[in-house]
Amino acid sequence: MKNIFKSAAIIAALFASVAVSAQEDPSKETVIVEPFTQTGGETIALDNLRSAVMSGFSNVGRFYVVDALTDGRLSKLFSERNYEEAITDTNWQTESAAAYKSLNAEKILKGQLELLSFYKKVDDDGDLIYYCDLNFTLQVFNINDGTMSGSESYKYHELSVTSGDDAFNSACKKVVKDMTQFCNKHFKMESYVLELGEADKKGAIADLWISGGTEMGISNGTIFKVMVEKKIGPKVTRAQIGQVIAKEVSDGVTRCDIMNKAEGAVIKQAFNDGQTLYIELDRKRGDGLKALGRGFGF
Repeated sequence: MKNIFKSAAIIAALFASVAVSAQEDPSKETVIVEPFTQTGGETIALDNLRSAVMSGFSNVGRFYVVDALTDGRLSKLFSERNYEEAITDTNWQTESAAAYKSLNAEKILKGQLELLSFYKKVDDDGDLIYYCDLNFTLQVFNINDGTMSGSESYKYHELSVTSGDDAFNSACKKVVKDMTQFCNKHFKMESYVLELGEADKKGAIADLWISGGTEMGISNGTIFKVMVEKKIGPKVTRAQIGQVIAKEVSDGVTRCDIMNKAEGAVIKQAFNDGQTLYIELDRKRGDGLKALGRGFGF
């Protein structure tokens, strides 16, 4: 089986360099990717699948991706778990949780390869076609309480006129792209309003600036909800007061147009009152933005 990405050493170096820069950026969320499991088959295929998933997370731009197999402290834990009988489920869990938290991580990603099969057929024209079926499941767990916060299963059926390896490579390339949608579904993307745009002669505002830009994967056409905190009884929750759409994205900041004039007045009042205006990705509006740019994978 060919390695569609890079050698293990180069991949390790790639994620090490990403980690250094991202660790300095508090806006990025730390995600630890544990070793994937499988019921059988070649290890290199599992490694390539895992590399595809990590590459997809890295491409999103808002994660500090930690590879548990190459990070010094974590790789030692997994090595001990595999080879030392003295390591039990209980004490390993305690040690791993402490290591995860030392990296300021809140979530871990697990993967299970469920099916990888290859076969070939002769088509109606007499040409030999190679096929690959790839099925796997990803699960997101909260480190603090051990609960599973998200799960997604994927099935790929790819073909190639050259080889089964190329069909598998095609599936892995799709995995990389599909991770954008997975991240946006299972990992919250949040920002806040930095400042309002200039008011017109009547005092109305048409745009505003939010924290975060290309480094978080934001692209033109991305729609966000503008939220404020409200106290309802003993609980503090968030209420939506408007919607904005990204129109000018740069590194660290994005200019957004306010989508409704009346909502603009509400946003202006809340901002001038000193309230923090939170920005959250509006997933419900994503499907209608194909022509405007789909940086968040809708």
